[in-house]
Amino acid sequence: MSPTNQKKSLQDHLAILRKGWWILVLSSLIWGGVAFAVSKYVIPPTYQATAYILVAPPTQEGNTTTNSTALVSTYQDILRSPEVIDQVAQKMGVTDKRLFDLTDRLMVSSNLDSQVIALSVKDRSASQAAIQANMMTEVFQDYLPSLIKTSNIQTFSTARIPTEPISPNILLNTLLGTVLGLLLGVLIAYSRSLAKKTTNAPVVSTESSMERNIQSVVNRS
Repeated sequence: MSPTNQKKSLQDHLAILRKGWWILVLSSLIWGGVAFAVSKYVIPPTYQATAYILVAPPTQEGNTTTNSTALVSTYQDILRSPEVIDQVAQKMGVTDKRLFDLTDRLMVSSNLDSQVIALSVKDRSASQAAIQANMMTEVFQDYLPSLIKTSNIQTFSTARIPTEPISPNILLNTLLGTVLGLLLGVLIAYSRSLAKKTTNAPVVSTESSMERNIQSVVNRS
């Protein structure tokens, strides 16, 4: 394609977008508004509360027997174990443990070479998220000595009631909805332009074409 044709093609695209600017704006506003409304009023918010557990070096007879950072991964597995979760459910008075889906809402993590374990719990209720996270740390502290006699852990920071949900991300969802609306607006603008070109294209009459063909045959004869 020559530079002239490229320039003409670009100008055609810009002309289509200029003519359909109101479609782009309207579509962006509609879809952005829908995304905002769904995120704000339809999707229930999810809160996350985090408690921090400090793993101190376990000792026996005054000597360090195991590096505390080496036990962090073990402690994380114990925190996720059904025994600990069942004890939390029992302390919270949950009769049907099948309804206590803490496993799917629990996240246990720690930084590399860190002695601090972050225990996070997600819940629809901000207060319940904090209560369950703190209950997990209490149960863990009571349960761990029965497994590891030399364990030495303490709650570094209790979970606080979160004030803001972690999901849905209203700003991100609104932005994605606006971008989607813009793309749909561009598609609609090009569709309208193509439809107008098709409508305005000259229509060749079939009858006139047949008459010309017959006349051409007669002249040849």
